[in-house]
This record gives sequence, C-alpha cells and structure tokens, in this order.
Amino acid sequence: MSGVKKKQRSFEDFSYMAEIMFKSLGYDLMDTPRSRWRNILMRGYFILCLVSSLYESFFVTYRILEWESIAGSPSKVMRQGLHFFYMFSAQVKFFTFMVYRKKLRVLINNLKDLYPEEEDQRRQYDVNSFYFSRATRSVMYFYYMVMILMAFHPLIQSCIMFAVGLGKSDFLYLRIFPTQLSFDVRNPKGYILGYIIDLTYSQFIVNVSLGTDLWMMCVSSQISMHFAYLAKVLSSHLPNRERENEDRDFLVSVVRRHQVILRLQKDVNQVFGLLLASNLFTTASLLCCMAFYSVVQGFNLEGISYLMLFLSVAAQFYMVSSYGQMLIDWSIQIAAAAYEHKWYEGSIRYIKDIAFIMARAQRPAEISARGIIIISFDTFKTLMTITYRFFAVIRQTVGK
Repeated sequence: MSGVKKKQRSFEDFSYMAEIMFKSLGYDLMDTPRSRWRNILMRGYFILCLVSSLYESFFVTYRILEWESIAGSPSKVMRQGLHFFYMFSAQVKFFTFMVYRKKLRVLINNLKDLYPEEEDQRRQYDVNSFYFSRATRSVMYFYYMVMILMAFHPLIQSCIMFAVGLGKSDFLYLRIFPTQLSFDVRNPKGYILGYIIDLTYSQFIVNVSLGTDLWMMCVSSQISMHFAYLAKVLSSHLPNRERENEDRDFLVSVVRRHQVILRLQKDVNQVFGLLLASNLFTTASLLCCMAFYSVVQGFNLEGISYLMLFLSVAAQFYMVSSYGQMLIDWSIQIAAAAYEHKWYEGSIRYIKDIAFIMARAQRPAEISARGIIIISFDTFKTLMTITYRFFAVIRQTVGK
C-alpha cells in the first residue's frame, strides 16, 4: 500500500553487511555474545583462513621474485602481477584493520549511541536515505558473485573436461591461482588440499577487501546523516532579537553537536585514511593488470571473467569514492544552511556566532591520508587516469 510509511532502518541494518564479511571469516569485531562451541569453531576457521593467506601470500611473493620463471610471457607476468597486487592490497587492509580495530570498535559504539532510537526520530533524520542504495548493493552482490564464479570455475572446468572425456583424458587439476605450492597438487590428495587452501585464501582476501570498504561506507554514511540532520535543524530555526538567550542556547547546542560529529569524522580519517590512500595505487595496478590480461586472453571464458573482475573492482572503488564525496558534500551543507536561514532576524551576537559557524563549516570533512589524497569523485577520476596510462605504456612496451 502506498499510504503505509516505510519502516526506517536500524543501526544494525547499516553495519550488517560489514559485520558479516568478517564473521564469515571467523572474526567478530563487535564480540557478539555466543555459545562457547561456536566461538571455538569461528576462531578455528579464522586461524585456517589466516594461515592459508600467509602461506599462499608467501608463494605469490616468491613467484614474483623468481622472475626467470615468468619472464618472456606477458600474460604470465600480468596474471602473476594481478594476484600479487590483489594479495598485497588485502594484506595491507587487514593489517591496518587489525591495528585500528579497537578504535574502530569505539567509533562504531559512539555512532550507535548517537543513532536515533525511536521511529519518529529516525524519520526526522531520514535514515533510510543514508542506507546503502540499491545500486550500491547491486555492485557488492555483483562483485561477490564474480569472485565466487572465479573461485569455482577451475574445479568445475576440470570436472566437466574429465566427464566429457569419460575417463579417457587425464584430470586437468586446474586451480584458482597459478601459484606453485610446496607440495604436488597434480594428484587427488594434493589437489584437494591445494584447492582448500586456495578457497580459504581467496575468501580471506575478498572478504577483507570488501569488508573494510563496507565499514568505511557504514561509518561515513552515519556521519553524513548527522551532518544532514544538523543542517536541517539549523535551516529551520527562526531567530528573534527578543529571544537572544534562547537563540544563543540553540547555537551552543548546534556547535557542540557539530564538534562531536567532527571528532568522529577525525576518527574515521585516522582509521581509514591511510588505508584508502594506499588502496588507490594497488587498485590502479590491479585494474591495469586485469585490463591487459583480458585483452591478451581475448574473447574466451577466462578473458570474460577477468573483464567482469575489472568492472567489479572499478565499481567497488567508485562506490567507496562516492561515500567519501557524500561526507564532503554534507559537511559543507551546514555552512549553506547557516547562510540560508533567517539569521538577519536575530540579535547582533547571534549574527556573529552564525558567522563563526559558517566559517568553520566551509572547511569540508574529508577522508584523506594527511591531506595528500582525498577520497572523492576526483580520486576515482585520478584512479582511472592512472590505470589508462599504465595500460597504454605496458601495451606499447609489450607490442614493440
């Protein structure tokens, strides 16, 4: 029914996707109470994923250092480079996440305390407008489906090729990653063990990569929501010279609320700024390798799968950049609200205080690495420019 008001999202709705990415790895950031045996199972699986990640990361790096084995083959170089940069990006994200996990937990709890509890309050905040949009959710689902397809495609292909041959041809023993491990994977037992390591390693880097971005988007959207509500309250205020004390009390409450939000934004910047800045360069390298490898492979199943991966990774970074841009836009909206409301009907002291608020709010809240790289739409443009230039240089070099 069109007349029925849509239920407003809870705080848990905002954090659910980010939490599930890490919970599925066996790690619970918020330490949700659960039975002892479930904690043991989760910790055991987390250790398995972590060990698999470290084990395979070592051989991915060793393979790069062992340059003679891949030199002379552009496709091998690009594919190995793709795996290295994807692994490196995920490991940097995981390391940063673990270093700042306590600060992130405190930040999330502080945002939870500020979140409107009652349904009417949530409507005033218009919380649903700051929840992940359908386009954002579609990008996340598409990204994860591409990863699942690439994870199980080698196994399915090996089984199909063996079944079509009706046992006359050898089993191909295709794996997710081309990395050579410390044991033989060309036999049934070694193949099963190798594929389990590949799967847990793949899940680890995919969930860490997407999960950290989701946490950044979750907290950024929350802070943007508070900026928007503060701008809404300020723009609707009607000052009066005869109510100078009440107007000043109102501005004091606005300034205090604004300072609280700015402190939370600084915490976001501290937790995610360096991580996202470093991610810009690894993502550019990833996109370059994916684009070149797709062109080299041509129009076949593997080439198409890497093209889909290129689109999903680019869309993921666009999604991250959009939330950085949203934070910038809503933070400066407070200055616009202060200017547009009827400040001229207030007292002289009120006008001076409003001028101070406008001056402070004109400096946008940003997610950046010490102000060097700011996460925004301009960052996404820079990323695609870097990718195109890298791709053009490498293709020209290989084509000679």
